[in-house]
Amino acid sequence: MRRVGYWLSEKKKKRLNFEDQISTFRYAFCIVCTLDVDKSLEPQGPFDLILHKCTLLMVDAEDGDVQSLTAINNIKKYISSHPECILVDSFESIEKLIDRHEQYKLLLQCKTLLNSESEVCTPTFVELSTKDIETNKQKLKEADVKYPFVCKPIVAHGSSASHKMAIIFNDRGLDDIDPPCVAQTFHNHNAVLYKVFVIGEKNHIVERPSIKNFSSRDQSTIYFDSNDVSKPNCANFLTELDEEDLLRTPITPNKQILSDLARAVRQELKMELFGIDVIIDCDTKKYAVIDINAFPGYEGVDNFMEILCDLLKSLMNRRDKVKSENEQMSRKRPESSEKGDSKKPKLHNGDKNGNSELEPATCFERNPDIIEGDILLPWKPPINALLEH
Repeated sequence: MRRVGYWLSEKKKKRLNFEDQISTFRYAFCIVCTLDVDKSLEPQGPFDLILHKCTLLMVDAEDGDVQSLTAINNIKKYISSHPECILVDSFESIEKLIDRHEQYKLLLQCKTLLNSESEVCTPTFVELSTKDIETNKQKLKEADVKYPFVCKPIVAHGSSASHKMAIIFNDRGLDDIDPPCVAQTFHNHNAVLYKVFVIGEKNHIVERPSIKNFSSRDQSTIYFDSNDVSKPNCANFLTELDEEDLLRTPITPNKQILSDLARAVRQELKMELFGIDVIIDCDTKKYAVIDINAFPGYEGVDNFMEILCDLLKSLMNRRDKVKSENEQMSRKRPESSEKGDSKKPKLHNGDKNGNSELEPATCFERNPDIIEGDILLPWKPPINALLEH
């Protein structure tokens, strides 16, 4: 029987109700074991797959915490010694999301998605590493970051501090910048955020409240916690539209665009579990990607554990299929060597004039891979369906 090891923080396990639903895995296909990442994983194994959310450990390890560094290295060492063990998701991929500036630069690499004619964009942004106002003015100008802009901590995961943000409206507010941070142009979006939760080839779209529209730039800096303004049924003055904005026609999101976005980002990140925060600009109607999160909470995704179970099972099935095909190829090679002479082009003795010729070769054409099409399902909450991509 297959064995899956997992490590999640206590907070994460409670949010997902993971412990109470662990029987889903056992009934389906495997034994599920909690990892003690403070110790070597070798005697705890073997494992066919390791599921984790170690973003906090990764951030602390980067800051020099010895215990966190040991934990991360224990997982890395096991994967290095057992390359057949699947890691969901790889540290290399997650590292790209921890630094917000690197994350936003990565989005710009999705050239098939973020070209000049695309309906998807990422707001202009720039990294700010100093409190010097003149230096920051110049950086903002060069990056075409306009007022108002959102000031976000450079570290996107790992602590509550990563959700503490500010909206800066004018030059006076530049004194409120807390470096290192990323300044990202704010787009009015009618206080609606779309969370695209990705689970392998499937995605689930949930509508959440967000920051209201702003027309005036003559106001003081607004501080907020992104978790507080985007929770389901959130009641916050920042999410309440002004009277004139209530007259705007609601924008219905295009499911195909969000599905294509999920596919493109997944291909770029090479990840299975992540979430994309998307807003739709009131004026341009463009879809703006404002953040990507590794292994999010999946709140609003019905039967998440069953879907996750199916994903992990499919990953292990795919690995086993590749392994089986490779073993078959290895067995065929010795046979091919023994019969090699019979497979070489034969040289005929030639005609009566002594002219020789090669026997014509037979060519085989490989069929291209078949890519499954999209399945588009309703998006409005509660969304009890998934999008295939």
